[in-house]
Amino acid sequence: MKFFKFVIIGFIVLNYIALGCATAPSQFSEYPSQPLSRFDRELFARALLHQQKGQIEPAIVLWNKFLQKNPNSFAARNNLGLLYYANDDVTQAVYHFDQGFKLRPDAVQLIMRLARVLKIRASILEENREYDEAIMDLRRVAKLSPAKEQEDVDRQIEALEDRIFAQVKKSNSMEEYQGFLKKYPHSPGNSDEARLWIENRLQVNKMNN
Repeated sequence: MKFFKFVIIGFIVLNYIALGCATAPSQFSEYPSQPLSRFDRELFARALLHQQKGQIEPAIVLWNKFLQKNPNSFAARNNLGLLYYANDDVTQAVYHFDQGFKLRPDAVQLIMRLARVLKIRASILEENREYDEAIMDLRRVAKLSPAKEQEDVDRQIEALEDRIFAQVKKSNSMEEYQGFLKKYPHSPGNSDEARLWIENRLQVNKMNN
């Protein structure tokens, strides 16, 4: 377990470097993407100044205030995603990158950031043995990733499905087998084994009755 935690920490550090330091202006969206009132322009400038100085908490407060009136601001979503990531709040980083992706599904840099933070959250969920949730994040990563990287992600998903199915087999429960099939009807090897187990159990029950 200690070794696994070390791997997770290393993974997060490497991805932090890949995403870029929170104080690096080049990572931020420095210009609003829509016309703004004078008050909102000033609020935007204040939030940007705080984050460029590395003042994460004040910047987060101001960007959230800005979003109250401008919820469709791509710049604010991107910047908040970077700030929350720098503040170790991966869930909020995912949320704001995801909102930015909905606004601009062709924004390549943001897509890369979203995929990276999803990978990190999946690793944390895996460590906590929340395999179903980790698989959901990895499936999103696969959709966002280039074709050459999708195979590696698919292997990660299959490995987690194997862990889940190992727990199902220990339970020896019809409900658990049926639940697995409902969630993972196409899990390589596991789904066919689950169907066979259910079929055999139904036949045994029928004979006993």
